[in-house]
Amino acid sequence: MIENNFFKLKVKYLVQDPDKGSISKKTSEYVLKAVSFTDAEASLLECLKDDFEYNLVSCSKFNIQDVRIDETKEGYFKAKIVSTSSDVDNGKTSKIIDNYIIQGDNIEDVNKSIKQLLSGSVMDYEIENIQKTKIEKVFYEVNK
Repeated sequence: MIENNFFKLKVKYLVQDPDKGSISKKTSEYVLKAVSFTDAEASLLECLKDDFEYNLVSCSKFNIQDVRIDETKEGYFKAKIVSTSSDVDNGKTSKIIDNYIIQGDNIEDVNKSIKQLLSGSVMDYEIENIQKTKIEKVFYEVNK
């Protein structure tokens, strides 16, 4: 079984300001689903090949369960959701922490998306944290 993982990649590149004519360095973050670090780097190269030349600064595994994309929204937010599960046999309760990347314009959008995502859940959950990220783009299905 091949496990799909999410990776966060940071790249640096040069940008020219059209008004001032000056050139500055910019750093951007991208997230994509891949089977390995090598696959993630190759996939990003394929995704950005027509956009600009860049230097890869970092590539790391990104601990998220899934991504919710809504192309009509502007930003990407990371949501931390804590669920509780009870074992009826031994009476113990355990916490399950899930992280999601959700595209939205603001925290209210993300909150609404989370409620839709978990509407059929049988476990109790709490939205512990929602924070705006610096992610520029998520490439969910690169090699499909």
